[in-house]
Amino acid sequence: MSFDIPTDIERDIQRFAQQEHITHDEAVLRLIETGLSAKKPLPKTVFEQGLGLFGSPEDSALLDEVVSIAYEERRRPSKTVPAL
Repeated sequence: MSFDIPTDIERDIQRFAQQEHITHDEAVLRLIETGLSAKKPLPKTVFEQGLGLFGSPEDSALLDEVVSIAYEERRRPSKTVPAL
């Protein structure tokens, strides 16, 4: 494949190739790869993924309340069942 590279970009490619001690073609490939990898979204952390589960701050607050109630219930002493 062949295409014309604008002169200002061509100068940048030549400068990059000289700095890295690589060929013009290798410089073009590296610059393209760098540009493509910059576009890829980084994987989210578990925390960031969890933030996306809720549509609004109200949803998050409601879930916090439900979790708090569940922990309170868990801390209560269990009801004893009379022995038969």
